[in-house]
Amino acid sequence: MSSSDIAPVVTPFRGHTCRELYKAIYDSDAPEQVVRQLPSQSLFMVVKERGLESSADLLAMASLEQCRLISDFDLWHGDSINEENLWRWLAITDETDSLELLQKLVKFVDLKVIAVLLSRYVEVKIFDEPTEQAPGPGFHTPDKGSTWIGITTEDPDHHFLLARLLALIFESSVELFYQLLAIPAVATVTMLEEEAFSERAKRLAAEGIPEPEVAASVHAPYSLAEARQDLGSKVPAKVIEDIRSIEPLVYEARSTRLFADLLRKVADHESLEMEFTYIMNAAVVRWGVDFSEQERVFELAEQVKGAVNIALERITKDGTVSVLDAYTALGLGKLYRLGLTELLSVRSKARKIPVESLENLRDADPVIFSAVACAREALPLMPLFLNEDGSVTEDEPGKLTPGAKPISSLKALAAVSSLLEKAVSQIA
Repeated sequence: MSSSDIAPVVTPFRGHTCRELYKAIYDSDAPEQVVRQLPSQSLFMVVKERGLESSADLLAMASLEQCRLISDFDLWHGDSINEENLWRWLAITDETDSLELLQKLVKFVDLKVIAVLLSRYVEVKIFDEPTEQAPGPGFHTPDKGSTWIGITTEDPDHHFLLARLLALIFESSVELFYQLLAIPAVATVTMLEEEAFSERAKRLAAEGIPEPEVAASVHAPYSLAEARQDLGSKVPAKVIEDIRSIEPLVYEARSTRLFADLLRKVADHESLEMEFTYIMNAAVVRWGVDFSEQERVFELAEQVKGAVNIALERITKDGTVSVLDAYTALGLGKLYRLGLTELLSVRSKARKIPVESLENLRDADPVIFSAVACAREALPLMPLFLNEDGSVTEDEPGKLTPGAKPISSLKALAAVSSLLEKAVSQIA
């Protein structure tokens, strides 16, 4: 065996953020091996950070299984196919404009997703005897008149992409081509989406993405009294060991003070990363965030860290328990649930304020109106202009900074609660 037949050794590396992971790939002696050792979700997040159009190199190196999971993350909005993203996938080519990536896509993508597109934008006419007469304008035949295909989308780019895809499938596998054309006749779009979504959920569950019922249990209420009881038991929290850590989920989003302190002090970073990965993916499922909306995922990561920070502040407030002791005894899971319980208590107060009364506050007191509106969110937020001490920052006199941010400390929680109480008193 020659030296060229020996696969290069890939040294272990840590790339916390998407950019660091991408750099690690091309700093290595064997980029393809590094790509293939990455968890599919990490690779997906690198692709999203760079943009699909700029990630042909990564997709070319990735395995079919990795690509299948990347498409599972990117091609869905809730339980429906994200058609806009699907067109982007059909448009991707490499630097030489070859069709190798499109050929690869046909191998890894769920063909029911392609069938949905055909159901919406392709009309098929099949004749017992071949005919040279097209059944209508815009129809063409791949098989000398037995089958005629009309693409109905009015978008010229989409028309080109769909025609190119069908031509490629016909050239690659005539049998598959006719199977795909036949699917819309026996299954509705709804049926195809439901089946594809169910199969996707199973694949993601195998990757450590909790299904809705499991995600709900990760968000079950957990009180301070229960936390103190668990702290007193001196029994270490269970360690999650059966999933891979997705480092961008942990390190892309800003860390709160005590969460950052915990990251510095904990000895077993990998266990912490795995548990945070599990919680984050459960939160994505629980709060209905699409994995394809990466900025929203990172915002949610800040909210999750904020909830953990609130719990750590609450437990360590009297000085008898350290941050590390709290984590060792409870783990991130119970800390998140404790902080979340406090946040949802604030949401409950905000949602008790009638909507019609809230509208009356919009002009009368925009500070209170914004605080109540933000606190009513599924996972409560606070106005961007509201400081932790309850003071307000204005862009200019009389102009409040728009937007919202996570509630990530007891002081911030108290500031929001105080404004909710003022709202109730003004309405009464």
